[in-house]
Amino acid sequence: MNRLNVPLIGLVALALVSAAHAQPDQERRELMALYFASIAADRCDFPLSEADADKLIQTASALQKKLGLKDEAADVLYEEVETSFEKQLPDACKKEGEAFKSYEQVMTKIRK
Repeated sequence: MNRLNVPLIGLVALALVSAAHAQPDQERRELMALYFASIAADRCDFPLSEADADKLIQTASALQKKLGLKDEAADVLYEEVETSFEKQLPDACKKEGEAFKSYEQVMTKIRK
């Protein structure tokens, strides 16, 4: 191996480590989006069928398990999302607002 390959290998290793860390961060954001949808449906009476509610819970539970979050850690994350949501009230419940658009995006994704 020549000297040029050593830095390249180091960069590849760094990229792999960065990608490995990015995946949990992305999954954490996805879990937070699921929590947000659950809170928005409850607080704003956004449309949510029983089947969609079950799918939302199942998807969040599977992601929580995949991330290795214990119930206590998941509760803390949920409370963070809830606090953030409450800071956006009453605007968060407007059907033409960003929160409703985000809710619709989450629900479209889990319905697939």
